[in-house]
Amino acid sequence: MSATASIWLFFVPFAIAAAIPGPAQGALLGQVVSRGARSTIPFIGGMVLGNAAWLVVATLGLAALALQFEHVFIAVKWLGVAFILFIAWSLWCKSTEQPQAPPKRSVGRGLLAGAVLTLSNPKAVVFFGAVLPHAFDLTALSWPEVLFITALGIGIDLTIQLAYLVTASRIKCALQSPKAMKRLNRTSAGVMTGCAGWMAVSH
Repeated sequence: MSATASIWLFFVPFAIAAAIPGPAQGALLGQVVSRGARSTIPFIGGMVLGNAAWLVVATLGLAALALQFEHVFIAVKWLGVAFILFIAWSLWCKSTEQPQAPPKRSVGRGLLAGAVLTLSNPKAVVFFGAVLPHAFDLTALSWPEVLFITALGIGIDLTIQLAYLVTASRIKCALQSPKAMKRLNRTSAGVMTGCAGWMAVSH
């Protein structure tokens, strides 16, 4: 198989999977509504780095080994559920009568929040473990090739999540009246609660 064909066999499934809305995108929407687009960028960085970590694990052929630590996944998953529910509750209760500055959060905390959310989903490593062997010979990959695959994955994921960011930001900017903002906040809170429920019942 040519190198170009291998890249496309990885690129297309990953791009489709990254573009499908899920709990991470629900959390991203909540971050944009509650904190603004600029403050959400570190959160997206954490999401992308979390996926990159799973990609490296799968590229090194360690996906099956990682999945043996089920208790760790369960603990991290419930942390992610609690985080999403906290954002949903904050949005539901947020006042829209008077303009408020978004709550400040350090870049490190934003990165950590995004990474925890992504790492709490073992389906990512299952996906990579299923797709990568069809695209690449994992037993023959050199470190430069591993780094290239990881960089490609980061580029795909970052592009798609930034597209979500821009879309959510435009929706927020289009709804400036207190009544419209309250409706957006509560709709976002409902979406995020649904995402948290999805995470809680998924295996």
